[in-house]
Amino acid sequence: MLVVSRDPIFTQRLELRRTHVEDAAAMYEALRHPEIYPFLPRNAPKDATEVAARFARVMHETAPDRTEQWLNWTVWLRQPLTPLGTIEATVNARNEAAIGYLFDPRHWRRGYAREAVAAMLDHLRACGARSFEATIDIRNLASQRLVAALDFALERVAGADQIWRKVSDQSG
Repeated sequence: MLVVSRDPIFTQRLELRRTHVEDAAAMYEALRHPEIYPFLPRNAPKDATEVAARFARVMHETAPDRTEQWLNWTVWLRQPLTPLGTIEATVNARNEAAIGYLFDPRHWRRGYAREAVAAMLDHLRACGARSFEATIDIRNLASQRLVAALDFALERVAGADQIWRKVSDQSG
C-alpha cells in the first residue's frame, strides 16, 4: 500500500481534496450531468444523497476484501471556487494504480482534467506507484487524447475497452 498524504494537492488553477462526504452536495452539481456517463458502467447520480453514499464508501480507502487501496479526490477550480469533478486511483498490492476521472461537462475542453490527473500521477509516483492504467471505452476519443497527452501508451483492446498504460520513471 502507498502512504499518501491527506493534504490537498494544488496546481496553478486547481485544488485536489481527498474525498469527504461534506463535499457531496457541491460535487453532485458537477457529477449529475448524463453526458458524463455514456461510456461508463454507471448512471448519473439521482441526488446528492447518492453521491454522499459513494463518497462514504470510498473514504474507507481500503476495499472490503482488503486487496486494494482506494484513493479519491474531488477537484475544484480555485478562483472562483467551483466544483469540477472527481479523480481516483485504485492501487493493488504491487503499487500499480488503475485511474479514473469524471468532470462536469460545463467545464470540458479547458485542460482541467489533464491538469488534475497529471497532478495525481505525480503525487502517486512520489509515493511509490509503479505504473498507471486507464481503461477507456473505444468510443471515448476525449479520454484517449487525455491519457495520450500524459504519455500513456495503448497496450491492448479488450472488447469495447482500450487499456492504456504508463510506467512510472521511479519504478526502478
